[in-house]
Amino acid sequence: MKHLKFIIIFVSVLPIDLFAKTISFDLPNNEVFLNSKINKPTFTIYGHYEGKEFVYLKIKGPQQKVILQKKTQVLNMWTWKKSGEFSFPSVFHFYTNNKNSDIDFRIKKKLHDNILLLGKDDDNLKKDLIKNKMSTKLFMINENSFEKIEKKIPSFFKVPVYLPYNSPTGRYEIVMEKMKKNKVIEEKKIELVVKKKGLNSFVYRFAHNFSFFYGVFCALVAIIFGLSASFIYRK
Repeated sequence: MKHLKFIIIFVSVLPIDLFAKTISFDLPNNEVFLNSKINKPTFTIYGHYEGKEFVYLKIKGPQQKVILQKKTQVLNMWTWKKSGEFSFPSVFHFYTNNKNSDIDFRIKKKLHDNILLLGKDDDNLKKDLIKNKMSTKLFMINENSFEKIEKKIPSFFKVPVYLPYNSPTGRYEIVMEKMKKNKVIEEKKIELVVKKKGLNSFVYRFAHNFSFFYGVFCALVAIIFGLSASFIYRK
């Protein structure tokens, strides 16, 4: 009954030209907070599609950069030198309306193609990055994951989304695409703002926006604790 009420509200606020289109989706709220509860979804996507074509939802987090370094010798001294830089979506989730080996391959190719390596391109590094991100569920492919809301209205579905608590805050893009003969024939996009509550949120923003000062602060705290422990031990 709860889901049926949402369908009624969902339909009532859809654009007039919806039924000229065959896909649509929305969120109860365009601003969500990450939670540490594994069994509770971060948010739920509610949508509608018609036809038997392949449909998928893509959730893309803010871009993230990782600097690659290699050890090199300069004047008989070993130091680290920048050898390249990764740029990739911090979160990349895919949810599909059915299971298809060809589509699975194409989605994995999308994951691969969205990882940019500035410097010498290296497929093995990209594969290792994807494997690492999938192990932490920051990257995910969840096939046949559209859940029917009501048996009487099979064209309406929901997709519970579980974002890991270590997902970055910021603006996310959610895209719904319908494919026919391996070509996108319809698309819809919306933006989602992801936030964290409390002290964790402040520390995360401070560490990422003021990394130098955060490092200095951590070093000072470590020194103070070290001196305090030494003083207590002497006593």
